[in-house]
Amino acid sequence: MARVGLVGLPNVGKTTLFNALTGLRAHTAPHPFSTVEPAVGVARVPDPLLERLAALEHPEKMVPATLDLLDLPAMARPGSSRLGGRFLARLREMEAVAVVLRAFEADDVPADESGTDPVDQAEALLLELALADLDVFARKAQKAVKEAAADATKKAAAAAVAAAVEVLDEGRALRTAKWNEVEEAAFHDLAPLTLKPAVWVVNVAEDDPQAEDVAAAVAAVVPAGDTVVALSAHIEEEASRLDPAERAELAEGFGLGEGALARVVRATYEALHLITFYTAGAKEVRARTVRRGTPAREAAGKVHTDMERGFIRAEVAPITEVIAAGGWEAAKAAGRVKVEGRDYLVADGDVMLVRFSV
Repeated sequence: MARVGLVGLPNVGKTTLFNALTGLRAHTAPHPFSTVEPAVGVARVPDPLLERLAALEHPEKMVPATLDLLDLPAMARPGSSRLGGRFLARLREMEAVAVVLRAFEADDVPADESGTDPVDQAEALLLELALADLDVFARKAQKAVKEAAADATKKAAAAAVAAAVEVLDEGRALRTAKWNEVEEAAFHDLAPLTLKPAVWVVNVAEDDPQAEDVAAAVAAVVPAGDTVVALSAHIEEEASRLDPAERAELAEGFGLGEGALARVVRATYEALHLITFYTAGAKEVRARTVRRGTPAREAAGKVHTDMERGFIRAEVAPITEVIAAGGWEAAKAAGRVKVEGRDYLVADGDVMLVRFSV
């Protein structure tokens, strides 16, 4: 389960997006700083393949993958930050950051604090997050120098922190520079915000024909490798409150395609290098999330620690082939299931049965 923190300037539609993704009804209001306490929600990852597999296996329950979302109070532009230290501390606990930018006009939702230029907002928030990290790293740098003077083994860590201060002092995100394992280890306890993967969500008007152009303009100013998604949070929130049939009708009418949740999830997965594998049995069919490049034995530990400890082998087949065969047992009978060892790297879409002994 990935943990993602939502941030943005006032009245950009951040909580509206949170509601759209989670199906909750967190309070929104047409005035700045209406969110005063963090809201926590869980977004169920849309997965048609999981549903098709469950329809074949007839388990007692179907369990989708999820994202933990944290909706934080609005930030302000550099020099007037209202995002308190305790909220920044919460954001540092997250694995990724989703930054919401406003690109819509609305008479009933003032834009005095945010403006409607998403490029300007992106630049302001990049600077604000860099300044927040700079404060933490500058204080650590002073301590690191003293520690290195007393212990020569800490000189590399002190040098890494000093180099990070230089990057941050230029208003740049740490992820714009390359860091080796030793340097990243030196940063670990500081949980830098600007080293976290970021997804930029441009909140556009429901009928904005320039949505993709606006997203491209944002992509040009944010760090290379960051993902940018354009959507209408207001329409997506309305769609999230409808039953499936009505939601599909609304999606078709407004050209929403796969919907906000699927698009944000995909962007987050790409940012965090996550993949999905599946387990199937009589009790449950479940989607599970691991980082790309995870060995089979380690992935087995996501199912149960005993499976990792007593791992013998994994039986594996792509979910598309399992579905095409008519289910797991049919796929085995058709010779589509392979036996893999502990070092097999789990692939996106694998269905995996773990054999173990403890």
